[in-house]
Amino acid sequence: MKLVNLILVFVLLLAAGLRLYKLDTHPVSAYGDEISFAWNAWSVLKTGADEYGIRLPLQFKAFDDYKAPIPVYLLVPMFAAFGMNMWSLRVPVAIAGTLTVWVTYLLVRELLKVNKLPLNYNPKLKSVKIEQNLFWLPIISALLLAISPWHIHLSRGYFEATLALLSFILGIYFYLKGLTQSQFFYASAVSFALSLYTYFTPRLLLLIFLPFLYVYFRKHMDKDSYKQFILAAVLFGVISLPLVKLAIFDNGGNRLTWFLKQRLLTASDQATRELATAGGPLIIKRLLHNRYSIVASKIGNDYLEHFSFNFWYIYGDNSLRYFLGNMGMFYLAEMPFLLIGLYMLLRYQPRLAGFIIGWLLLAPIPTALVGRSFAVRSIAMLPAPFMIVGYGILSLIDYVKSKYPRQLKLSLLVIVGLFIFSLANYVLRYHLDYIRYAATWWGWENKAAIDYARAREADYDQIFLSDFYSGMPLALAFYTQADPWVYRQALDHRLTVADGKHVMRLGKYYIGSLDLDEARLKAKFIPPKTLYIARPEEADSPETINAPDDGRLIFKVYHTE
Repeated sequence: MKLVNLILVFVLLLAAGLRLYKLDTHPVSAYGDEISFAWNAWSVLKTGADEYGIRLPLQFKAFDDYKAPIPVYLLVPMFAAFGMNMWSLRVPVAIAGTLTVWVTYLLVRELLKVNKLPLNYNPKLKSVKIEQNLFWLPIISALLLAISPWHIHLSRGYFEATLALLSFILGIYFYLKGLTQSQFFYASAVSFALSLYTYFTPRLLLLIFLPFLYVYFRKHMDKDSYKQFILAAVLFGVISLPLVKLAIFDNGGNRLTWFLKQRLLTASDQATRELATAGGPLIIKRLLHNRYSIVASKIGNDYLEHFSFNFWYIYGDNSLRYFLGNMGMFYLAEMPFLLIGLYMLLRYQPRLAGFIIGWLLLAPIPTALVGRSFAVRSIAMLPAPFMIVGYGILSLIDYVKSKYPRQLKLSLLVIVGLFIFSLANYVLRYHLDYIRYAATWWGWENKAAIDYARAREADYDQIFLSDFYSGMPLALAFYTQADPWVYRQALDHRLTVADGKHVMRLGKYYIGSLDLDEARLKAKFIPPKTLYIARPEEADSPETINAPDDGRLIFKVYHTE
């Protein structure tokens, strides 16, 4: 046991290092949702209300997408202790990601216990039966999650989905504990309920996952544990009840409604085009070419995409904010072990396989309802694949041990080498390349302008920042730790400058475009002692701010003395 505890400590330190290293600068800036979470938390800390003046809400209007409350309130004590900055914003998710690795270890151990599989380690054991070597499966599963590019990436920005994943797998772990110690059902109920208050996807996922969990393990309950389960279910319902009110009466379902409406609108347009070219009787055409059949087909395709070779091993998520691009969500080195593990599980441990596969099959359903496979919304698939991969690794080792014992050390070196190479490739690409080629996906434009201006603000009486890129006012408030009361007043009372242009003033900063052309430059349209960081389409300037990846023009810079 001492050996395993030492290995577990190493795995957790590795997970923490991969998630905390240069967290405040890699990625280089905070994107819109991160800033929105931060600003609402800062407003709660300083004023007791959100950015719209609503006191301690259970959902945050933000960009009319009505964000869950836990990600906001979690930041309040962080900002109270460390101020509002990139590090204090991101560190809660990085810590949650590390804790998820630990909970994965506990979850897999408990899953093996429930299935009555041996967990006693005997280093002198000569048997090659994998059932007697499953002691290593929890630690291998945790290690695979610790080095997972998918999970590392979403632990390095303020992604509420990563927080929700921790609550979700805690709920599963405590549920499995509750099968033998029924008091843990209450902890499970609270954990699952917390996931509902953390992110949107669990609100749909738990509708199908909780019945699956109950049906799959109901035979493990006796009369007493069943009573405790019922009471825990009532507790879950009571905690979740406010969400029903929010969804029905307070726009809490806006996000889902918007996605579904967009699907139906797109499908309606497609159905119209298909009807115009389809042959046969009208009733048959309408039966085959209508928006509902098109939506159903699209949902099916999007669901299957979650299990595609391209998504898992080649291209991954195509958004450079949510992943690296041109890289699978899993390491290609994992694929052979996944296939081996899937076969061996189905053959020798069908009960265990059924639960893991059921988890994998259910997790993408909420995402498929609203769109394509998506790193953030699909993260509830983790850590299930790593249990299969881990089983495959153990199966292969046992096979080599029985058939080719002299090659065992070499086999272990090859397996370890493959994963070290895969991890090194990801880490180097992330910290050397990704921070440059994906910078503008993280709102770098506004931060670049603000950093440029703040470094020179003592030299000017006023500074104008173009709002050409969305989110400039909130970005300025975030990076300067503005007073929420002052910011709210500035938003509500914009100033009118020359030509009737309306700008927002925050201290010596004015946010808005002046639309400079050559005539205005010659007429000295910009006031004396002014710095103006302008949009790319304005009059030529010898000084510019350019993108770090391809050098494209981002801002033009003007100075007056």
